[in-house]
Parts: sequence; structure tokens; C-alpha cells
Amino acid sequence: MKNEKGFTLLEQMLTLTVLLAIIWIIPLLMSAALQESRSDFQQEEASLFFHLFSKEIREATNVAHSKGSIEVVKRDGTVVKYEMYGSSIRRRVNNTGHEIVLQEVRGFVIEISGSKVMIEVELNNGTKEKQVCFQMS
Repeated sequence: MKNEKGFTLLEQMLTLTVLLAIIWIIPLLMSAALQESRSDFQQEEASLFFHLFSKEIREATNVAHSKGSIEVVKRDGTVVKYEMYGSSIRRRVNNTGHEIVLQEVRGFVIEISGSKVMIEVELNNGTKEKQVCFQMS
């Protein structure tokens, strides 16, 4: 009996077909996973922004807003300003610095009523996030 070792042409073509199918599917799966995680990341970033913003409003002695920005005066006299900067919201302290606190934003609306401050942010994906906080000082 002859002991033949090796692959037939049919086995090689079948192996190549399976390999090409795997190579074709992997980028599609990765793309779907990245889009989902990006949306989750934007929600987390918005949550962190609202947490920081609420904390500064609670500690503020004075809050004033103009079109597209809000200024928060702290107990030590420091003025913190939140404003639109392109498609982001940036934070500046005493009109210096440039700290991006929220990215991919279409716009934001601020309403002040006594010690109540409401901020609504529209993200680029179309969702609107809203936060109401109160000035404690």
C-alpha cells in the first residue's frame, strides 16, 4: 500500500474559502463593536460633564449666562466659564485655559431661575441630555 500524505486541490480550495470568509467577516464585526462602544463612550462623557457642571453650580456664589455660555463665580472669586467651542464644550478658568469637557455637541441651552440651573445638551447623534442642578451657596 502506498502511504500518500498531503492536501488535494479540493482541500486547499475549501481551506482558502473558509479563510477568506473569516477575513471578510472580522472587519464587519469590529466596525459594529466600535460604533456601539463609541455611543456608550459619548453617554459616559456626557454623564461626567453633568457631574462636573453640577458640582460647580452647587459650589457657586453667582451664576450668569449669555448666549452660548455660562459663567460660574466660586467662593474664592474664581470665574469658571463653559462655552461652545466648535462642536465641543470647553471650560475656562478666569478666561484662561482650554479644557474640553464634552465633545461632539450640536449645541446647549441654559436656563436659570433663581437658584435652579437647567442645562440641556444636544449630542451629534441626535440625543438630548438634560440636567437640573441647584446653587447651594
